[in-house]
Formats: sequence, structure tokens, C-alpha cells
Amino acid sequence: MKDPFKVLIRMCICSSFLLIITVGGTASTFQSIKDGETIVSTGGTFELGFFTPEGASGNRYVGIWYKKISVRTVVWVANRDTPLTDSSGVLQVTNPGILVLLKNNQSIVWSSNTSRFAQNPVVQLLDSGNFVVTDGSDTNPEIFLWQSFDYPMKR
Repeated sequence: MKDPFKVLIRMCICSSFLLIITVGGTASTFQSIKDGETIVSTGGTFELGFFTPEGASGNRYVGIWYKKISVRTVVWVANRDTPLTDSSGVLQVTNPGILVLLKNNQSIVWSSNTSRFAQNPVVQLLDSGNFVVTDGSDTNPEIFLWQSFDYPMKR
């Protein structure tokens, strides 16, 4: 089995667009997150990745759920209105700091939005459950270009 960390490092070297995510208290860089990979918040409270809800007939979503609860409890979903029908999904960040969810590495299924562009996009899953995009070049890391908390789940 290939070491996933080495595979991700190779992916980073091959791309000029990087997704920077805090994992286990250290900053790691990724070009993208594929279906089957997850990101865990620094304190281990939340996890972000692809999932299929019970009874969803194989539909795939990108979401955030509580990591330490045995029954998956989803708290946020990116593509709630446009599910993927297979495991070809890739979540990546574009140069200006916009998150995009691609199907088959080509068509955009979902994207975030921002009114400002980032010179150095940094994406983090915070221990509050908030998934945020900041500009690593900004002196104030608490200024979010985009955050999942602005797009709560519809019940």
C-alpha cells in the first residue's frame, strides 16, 4: 500500500495551486482531496470528506461530521443540491481561493464564492466545525474569505 502522505506530497509538487489544511496541529499542503480521503480538525472533533447518507442510493456528498460519534452526524454539506453519483469527486482550491468540487476531474458540481481573492489560499477545518478559506499572506488570519458557517445546513 502506498503511503498517502507521500502521494499527497507528490500531488503538491505537480501543482501551483495548493490547499493548505491544518491536520493534527500541523499545517499540511494539498492540491486536492479525493473521494476516500478525509481531513480532521486540529483537536479531532470534526472530519471533512466525501460520504453517502443512509438510503441515498450511492449519492456522494462533501460534508463535515463529528468524528468522535459512532453514528455519523453530519453538520454541513457542500453539494447538498447536486450530489455526485459516483466516487470521482475531487475537492480543490483554485488560485484566487475558491473551493471547487469537480466530477471526473473536469465539470464543476459545486463551488464556494468570495468577493476577495487570496494570494496564498489557506483552507482549514477548525475545531468549531467551521471550514474556512483565508489568505496566508494576510496578517490577520481570522479574516475569512469564505466560511462554511455562512451556509448552514437546511433542515
